[in-house]
Amino acid sequence: MIKKTVFQFFVFAGLVFLVFSCNSKKDVDAFREAKYNLVGINEVQLNGIDLLSKKRPEDFSFSDAAILFSAVSENKLAATSKLDLDVKLPEGSQERSMTVTQLKWQLLVNGTNTVQGMVSEPVELHNGLNTISISSPVTLTAENGNTSITQLMRLATLFSQADAANKPKITLQIKPTIQTSVGPLELPSYINIKD
Repeated sequence: MIKKTVFQFFVFAGLVFLVFSCNSKKDVDAFREAKYNLVGINEVQLNGIDLLSKKRPEDFSFSDAAILFSAVSENKLAATSKLDLDVKLPEGSQERSMTVTQLKWQLLVNGTNTVQGMVSEPVELHNGLNTISISSPVTLTAENGNTSITQLMRLATLFSQADAANKPKITLQIKPTIQTSVGPLELPSYINIKD
């Protein structure tokens, strides 16, 4: 009698786990197949310096340059940003939402990884427009074995270039870790965000 009850408990627990696992897989599939579009960048600050107001390297004050030089040399760059991200989930999945517990990101300029970071604060994503406030440490990709303030200044002015003909191709990629009913799950590859 006890063996039968224990067996029934494990069968029931297994079925409950299977149902939650299937729902988690459907959530993961929906967000992996979603279309992501970066609609707007409302704020980008690097160590407290507003990058959207900088059009040329000459727009950086001596104080700005000193702050950034110190941060680059000590490898202590930190970014804060507010982004408008439009998420288009596949048909039949529009009611789903997803908690992203960790978000690895990288910025490619003309296909070359130039800067990357990780957001460790949870972010809730749903179908439609999502306004996301993020904070992240930033790591510049080394050129010829090291990073430089010049590399950072060039990168910082890319966001506000008006001349589309001279603007390089900028691609933001994300690799989220999402919360599922069976625990956190990191997607296996980066997702391109269209601008």
